[in-house]
Amino acid sequence: MALSPEELVIESERDFRVHTAVYTDPAIFQLEMARIFETTWVYVAHESELPNPGDYLTTTLGTQPAIVSRDADGKIYVMLNRCRHRGSVVCRAERGNAEYFRCPYHNWTYGRDGSLVAPAQKSGYPEDMNYAALGLARAQADTYRGLVFARLRAEGETLAQRLAQVAPYIDLWVERSPVGKITLPRGAHRYFYPANWKFQMENGNDGYHGNYVHESFMQVVSRAGQKTVQEFVAIRNTGSVVGLRYGDGFIDRPGGGMAGQFDYHDPRLADYHGQLERAYGRKRMQEILGQRNLLIFPNLFLFESHIRVIKPLSVNETVVVMHPARLEGAPEELNRERLRTHERFFGPAGFGAPDDVEIFVTSQTGMKARAVDWLLMHRGMHRETLKDGVHEGFHSTDEAPQRAAYREWKRRMTGGRRDLDDDAR
Repeated sequence: MALSPEELVIESERDFRVHTAVYTDPAIFQLEMARIFETTWVYVAHESELPNPGDYLTTTLGTQPAIVSRDADGKIYVMLNRCRHRGSVVCRAERGNAEYFRCPYHNWTYGRDGSLVAPAQKSGYPEDMNYAALGLARAQADTYRGLVFARLRAEGETLAQRLAQVAPYIDLWVERSPVGKITLPRGAHRYFYPANWKFQMENGNDGYHGNYVHESFMQVVSRAGQKTVQEFVAIRNTGSVVGLRYGDGFIDRPGGGMAGQFDYHDPRLADYHGQLERAYGRKRMQEILGQRNLLIFPNLFLFESHIRVIKPLSVNETVVVMHPARLEGAPEELNRERLRTHERFFGPAGFGAPDDVEIFVTSQTGMKARAVDWLLMHRGMHRETLKDGVHEGFHSTDEAPQRAAYREWKRRMTGGRRDLDDDAR
């Protein structure tokens, strides 16, 4: 007998388990699309990708095709990419600039806000046809610090309410720019993997795997004389992890220095440090320079060098998109070095992303061993603290962020009936 969503994530005082069906059952995947990606705020774009009126890009809300468009008044709209006539997508390009969106099938034409301008050969329709009711289906759209989010369900918390607990950490990420502005240069790195989308969701802020999955990278860097494997391991044993309400969470290493990531504490960056100190003060600067891999549930990671977006395709197919991020106002040499560091570890010919993808695939393959039902995510439960809805793991290898994500997964999958304070254990 199939288990209900309520039964798929089990938590007790010192035990946290996730059932294999969460990664393998197509029915569960379809329910995720309906109860998570259609009901909560989902990241869809960055404002810098739409700098001018008429700029647009195409993306997905879960598996549903969508258009993100900036209108003449500067307002950003998010619409489903489906003609109201016979169902074709109305925009097939990845991005561009347009006055209108025209369906390629029968030429119905829509404005940049999704409103129906006119059907082709409109004499075939009644004169009193209600065009206003036949625009592209819109999602709610809102922004925070340049990040554009959308939600299909009309009711629920505002974006400000949704991000209230995680917003201070988004601010720290944005304020790596001395002028408080991040932009995404044109172009991104995409990769497909034949496994469930939640393997990436779990992995991005997992501090436990690095010493093992990325050992080859550490050995290469060590042979190059840049940093020894032992030094990398010592860094990975510093810091802590944090799980927040709504499924958000992060690794927190105040000293930075993670393998494959840019070191903002490098003393050669004195001019940049001075910029930050003048802009935000010395104490704030030290917070900004810390390294965090931040998940904003369900589909967005903010890494020190890039924005990472998870796009589910099916229960065992996923696309991940990495957008390198530019720190406006920072020295040009710093931005160039950040990009080179990103390419070396996260890029198509790098070490980190290919390592992780291999693990996602081996994990999906392991799910076929159905005699074992559960994955264990209780590492560090016995030593984490809980205060004001924040679960803080004592060690950077603890699994507090993963548990936070699955608490929210369970809450959404069971219709949101469980109160957010019910995880206070």
